[in-house]
Amino acid sequence: MLHFAPSIRVRAFLPMAPYLAKHDVSAIEFCARLGISPNVFQNADGWLPRAQCFHMANEVAALLGDPFAGAHVGRLTELRDLGPWGQSVLAAENVADACVLAASNVASIHHGSDIRFLVEGDTARIVFRFADHCEFDPRHFIFGSLAVLRKVPLLAGEPSAVKVRLTASRTRGSEALEECLGPNIETGCDYDVIEFDRELLDLPLKTPTNRPSKVTAALASAIEAAKMLSERLSDGHELGLATVARSLGMSARTLQRRLKFCGVDFEELLDETRRSEAIRLICEGVHSMTDIAFRVGYSDSAHFTRAFKRWTGVAPSRFQTDKA
Repeated sequence: MLHFAPSIRVRAFLPMAPYLAKHDVSAIEFCARLGISPNVFQNADGWLPRAQCFHMANEVAALLGDPFAGAHVGRLTELRDLGPWGQSVLAAENVADACVLAASNVASIHHGSDIRFLVEGDTARIVFRFADHCEFDPRHFIFGSLAVLRKVPLLAGEPSAVKVRLTASRTRGSEALEECLGPNIETGCDYDVIEFDRELLDLPLKTPTNRPSKVTAALASAIEAAKMLSERLSDGHELGLATVARSLGMSARTLQRRLKFCGVDFEELLDETRRSEAIRLICEGVHSMTDIAFRVGYSDSAHFTRAFKRWTGVAPSRFQTDKA
């Protein structure tokens, strides 16, 4: 019996941003398309309802026309970026311990997912499935999860010994799936499984370098910039690109490049942060419009009112009345 509602850590979905950017789609625009605030990604250790996660993954695939979008996002995901789950896997002494930790610690990143590590004869398996009913088609999330789980036995450095078995049927363009899951793929199976030779289990891990990857660095910078904007809206500090970059210990050019890699424009991020915070404060129903204007970084209520009409189509006072 589950002790938690099915949900997934926000950090598991962060690589979606650079994948969208690769196809010239803004992460902020994508969130607007789904009717959610991109500010949910400011807290990488927060939780998203599983149904929303499946819906997001499916919308990425639909928007880009990519039948294997989930696998491509999973390929971009670094184990070290997956919090305590990934860190425990990378700290293992050998492949066997890494697989055990991957299965036993799954609740730290997924609620409602079930990972089993099984050894039978000459074969070891990591079986991935869901513990209860799925509200949306989970196919793309499964692709992404398997792309991540495949990285665990790959830490032995023997890619030819690792196979992937999918419940999904083979479709046109399956060659693209091999870029993410390797050439040893079997479709139409009873379970979604990472399968590999038992001989790998005793091998020590060939852990990746500690130097952060381009994806890791870009995501970290985007998250920190978003957090800083949210925290400093009303503290009287300038919120320009150069100021934020300097506070993060990098040049404005570096921050701009990293944000662009994630499909995020700095001015759009600042604008969205102001919009979300303004709506939150109005919904609290205890602040004057002048106070809200100051709290979201406007020097007077007139500029704030114009911005709010641009965001929502109505004046803040009308918005407050409608919400009452």
